[in-house]
Amino acid sequence: MTRRGNTILRRLARLQESCRAALPPPAEPPAEPAEPGYEAAIDRVFGAVRRHVRHLRGQEAQTRMILARFEREDELKVMEEVSPATGMYARYRAFLERSWALRFEDPQRMVRFAGFAVHCSRRLLARRYGIKKVFDFQCEAQAALGNALRVAQRLDEAAGAMARARELFELGTRDLSLELFLLEREAALGADRRRFREAAAGLKKAYRGYRSLGDEHLAGRTLVQLGIYTTYAGHPEEALAILRRSLDLLDASRDPSVAYAAMHSQVWILCDCGRYREAERQLFQLRPFQQAQGGRVNRLKLRWLEGRIDAGLERLERAEATLLEVRDGMTAIGRAYDAALAALDLAAALLGRGKTRRAREVVLAAYRTFVALEIHREGLACLVVLRNCFEVGLATRAMVEKVAAFLRKLENDPEARFEG
Repeated sequence: MTRRGNTILRRLARLQESCRAALPPPAEPPAEPAEPGYEAAIDRVFGAVRRHVRHLRGQEAQTRMILARFEREDELKVMEEVSPATGMYARYRAFLERSWALRFEDPQRMVRFAGFAVHCSRRLLARRYGIKKVFDFQCEAQAALGNALRVAQRLDEAAGAMARARELFELGTRDLSLELFLLEREAALGADRRRFREAAAGLKKAYRGYRSLGDEHLAGRTLVQLGIYTTYAGHPEEALAILRRSLDLLDASRDPSVAYAAMHSQVWILCDCGRYREAERQLFQLRPFQQAQGGRVNRLKLRWLEGRIDAGLERLERAEATLLEVRDGMTAIGRAYDAALAALDLAAALLGRGKTRRAREVVLAAYRTFVALEIHREGLACLVVLRNCFEVGLATRAMVEKVAAFLRKLENDPEARFEG
């Protein structure tokens, strides 16, 4: 069975457990023969549970069918042809799974499917699932929507969706697994909004929660996020230690994408620290996980690492070709900031090869992009200095690399200051 199928089955099992938990505790054997009405009541309760379990199994089968069609057919066509007999829970779960699958491929479609899941969660029947479980489903859908909006860089909307998810959590069963799911997504949003201390506190709570549940893999997953946010906070050596610890806990066979994220982050940090030989060795270990990770964004980010390492090790011709590919690829998928940053790396490689005129053209185009994006004033100021240096023929490779490094830092630390 696929990882997605296993995920659905785990959620089904949790729902079944909640149904069992709702049953009254077993009574002591009666001293006298039970009345016929008592046995009939017990039969009705267990009959209802059996019907509910059959219902959930049927919904899980319908979910798998929808997901399989999404993989091989046009999504709009699948949506139009979903049978009216298909249950609302099956649609809800399929839309959540599809949204998550699109996180590295198409953020806007990720948002759209999370929105569909929210719509379905509002139509689930309390008389079938129980009002508190319906609130749980709505919480999960809202958190997925908030996370999708975060990935699409619509941070204010993401904050609103995440706040609503927290409200729904308080109305539901307050299940620990759901709270940990919510904490991780709240932390991701906090980090994107540069609230690293708040994000780290949430992740540490999630880490303790997963350890209490005995789930080492998910505890390791929280450490991956914590390591990334520690990097953003300006502590690369501490981040590397956290990421190494995460790899001791992760089960790569269970979720290769998380192991990939941990190793990818390590390589990126090593590049930022100028440790290119070490980064190249780590990159070799990263490659086998690339196929499992997938997605255009991650393919381009891997190529970006290759280009930065080649430039750092003075393989400038190859670095030029790779970084040009990355810049154009990021532009094509609408990631303008990443494209402009890659352009600065490209310009540094061009200067290293003596292609000053071409480097000037690349930097001026990147400058126009940064201006259009209305980047932080400090970042714009250092770009103006760089542009003026190109205008008078004083720009150097070291200067471009310094500006690129500062803008990478500024992306995660608005308080950073450029030291020219």
